[in-house]
Amino acid sequence: MSQKIHAGFLGTGSYLPEKILTNKEMEQIVDTTDEWIVTRTGIKERRVAAPTQTTSDMSVEAAKKALANAGLKPTDLDLIIVATITPDMPTPATACLVQNKLGAPQAAAFDISAACSGFVYGLSIAKAFVESGTYKRILLIGA
Repeated sequence: MSQKIHAGFLGTGSYLPEKILTNKEMEQIVDTTDEWIVTRTGIKERRVAAPTQTTSDMSVEAAKKALANAGLKPTDLDLIIVATITPDMPTPATACLVQNKLGAPQAAAFDISAACSGFVYGLSIAKAFVESGTYKRILLIGA
């Protein structure tokens, strides 16, 4: 009798660009107010990527933290999934750029584009791959 494989989290990581754009600053750009934005969205500030910073750059920073948190090296990965609707470019996939920048040439890599629900779909895909025995260690990035 075979034993069922269960998927789980080994580590997490995050990254935010340094530049902060407040609602007060947004008031200078578009016809809005801090009160209007907060009342409708709850947003008080947002982060803005540097002009030369790409989705894959930010993804790699988060990935490094997640791998360190999990006690893994990039070469331990079997698969990299990036859930994004803001890829660096249409092709190659942002996940492939992350794979290269991380130094994980052995890992398969692909993007999923499903807007806000992309990371949730990514969790489902990663779980299915682990529980089927197809892959053991998957890096999932929502960017």
